[in-house]
Amino acid sequence: MVFRAPRAAPQSRIPPERRGHIVGRFCHGCGQVYPLQRSLHTGDPISGRDHVASTCAYEGWAFEPGASWWEPAVELLPAPAAAAASAATEAPAAAAVKP
Repeated sequence: MVFRAPRAAPQSRIPPERRGHIVGRFCHGCGQVYPLQRSLHTGDPISGRDHVASTCAYEGWAFEPGASWWEPAVELLPAPAAAAASAATEAPAAAAVKP
């Protein structure tokens, strides 16, 4: 059996066109994404390390709205196909012929 977790990242670090649904809460202290169902910063994250040598500074804190130590984590959507196709057809800058 394979457990699949969505590719997620902090909402502030993803361009608006690549943001999907909110899938969890990103902790700035430990860099992990915790599920939306959890109201406290405890237990294992959605994906990542299950054994951590030292605990996060925010371990045990409540995910309160407006707190600066966490932010919503959104699903990372694939790059738009139009931008990827146009980038593939353009010649690299180093290959440009100078007159």
